[in-house]
Amino acid sequence: MDAERLAHIPRGQATQLMLKTNPKYVLRNHLGELAIQAAQAKDFGVLASLQRVLEHPFDEHPSHAAWADFPPDWAASIAISCSS
Repeated sequence: MDAERLAHIPRGQATQLMLKTNPKYVLRNHLGELAIQAAQAKDFGVLASLQRVLEHPFDEHPSHAAWADFPPDWAASIAISCSS
């Protein structure tokens, strides 16, 4: 929904519309990297947790709130290739 259309909607209602449209949790490179690193160490719990959260991306997941935050500094060094 663009800003011009939102300007005609009361602020509280606009907030609710945005929350219904934009998921709080999305698969991001650093989250995938965390799951890969754990799986390589034979720990599949991170992958299972990530899958559960991403199955309900609009819900609150207090124990995984950091996954909706900005990526950590170390994630700036992740290089992704689309050639595969």
